[in-house]
Amino acid sequence: MPTASPFAIAKRTPPVLIAVVGVMLGCAMDAMVKTLGAAYSVVLIASARYVFGALFAGAALVATKSRLPNAAGLRRHALRAVNIAVCSLLFFNCLTILPIAEATVLIFCAPLMIAPLARLILGERIRAMAAVALGVGFIGMVITVQGAEGAGDTARRLEGILSGIFAAALYALSMVLLRKLARNDSAVTTAFLSNLFPALYLLPFALWLGVAPQPADLPQFAATGLAGFVMWFLLTAAYARAPAQSVAPAEYTALIWGAILGIVFFSETPRWEVWTGAGVIVLAVMLAAWDSHRAEQRAAAAAMAAARP
Repeated sequence: MPTASPFAIAKRTPPVLIAVVGVMLGCAMDAMVKTLGAAYSVVLIASARYVFGALFAGAALVATKSRLPNAAGLRRHALRAVNIAVCSLLFFNCLTILPIAEATVLIFCAPLMIAPLARLILGERIRAMAAVALGVGFIGMVITVQGAEGAGDTARRLEGILSGIFAAALYALSMVLLRKLARNDSAVTTAFLSNLFPALYLLPFALWLGVAPQPADLPQFAATGLAGFVMWFLLTAAYARAPAQSVAPAEYTALIWGAILGIVFFSETPRWEVWTGAGVIVLAVMLAAWDSHRAEQRAAAAAMAAARP
């Protein structure tokens, strides 16, 4: 009896469930990064994550017979990959300093930053509700970082907080740039190039630092690359098969997975400020999503009215 391929299984699975599994794998990758961060630099961790990710994504590219873009498309992917590489370095640094749950909440701010970045890059108008949501999300972020015990090393903690905030901004920028690329390239192609180019950028710096992974740790480095690739493949598949507003709530399970992993592996119990801040940020994102959906409905209705004879 033939075994179904992962691609066939993904097509039969409900999109929300696919997204939940993808988010869970992303949190598992975060936990592995945090563990490796105790012994290795974030440059080496990020380099290895993308090297192994490119290998797994390359195998998927060959298996699906996906095509690479032309020279202009490759240049666009290469430019976006600079953003991806820096974003990963910042977020991995955040993970090595802050608890997983707190770092996860900070990255939740990324959807709120898409609107102003889309205004700067794509010329899209910022609606009033999107601006309100951004302000509410900022309040949630401020709540999240309060009340940490032993915050005597304020410089180190501030470094982690700022790393998380700037990582969220760069993640949002990456999503804005992805809008253009997704129109021309398949999810597998995009995943492959999103791993290959960051690996090419970061590997020389890792070699320059001169610290190689210990053989015993190679499986964990490989697991970060595999988890990262499968996470993006699953999330891309989920969003391709269902409206964004029906899949997006699955991404907020990251706080649950992050809290569980933090408690089990790092003895990190999320503070009530983290849960409260997360709730405020999620509320802000849902408010922005609702406003965006309503704007799309109005635009569609106006287009239909204009098309009537």
